[in-house]
Amino acid sequence: MPTVPPSLPAKSVFGRRLRQAREMREMSQTALGLAALDTVDENTAAPRISKYERGVNTPKFETIEQLAAALDLPVAYFVTETEDLSEAILLFAQLPIRQRREALALLRRMVQARKKD
Repeated sequence: MPTVPPSLPAKSVFGRRLRQAREMREMSQTALGLAALDTVDENTAAPRISKYERGVNTPKFETIEQLAAALDLPVAYFVTETEDLSEAILLFAQLPIRQRREALALLRRMVQARKKD
């Protein structure tokens, strides 16, 4: 059985997050490309995703929105620079609206308390 070569490292925050999200959703580059990009050509879908993941090409914002929708994740996850904020975005997105409001209220209280110190 042939072995699959390891992926090249991502050179950009967006590329790293895109790869993480795609793998988290257990999607191939081809499947993601066909689901998100304006193409029905399997021969171009995977190479485009690969170039995004490796940071060779940077997609337009509209394309990032399409990729995020196909992966059912918020756009902000892909473009935030810090790992803790990206994790917070993922966790926040999983909450129902009532709990989102509660989380925001808690964050506001924490910021206000910090300002008083």
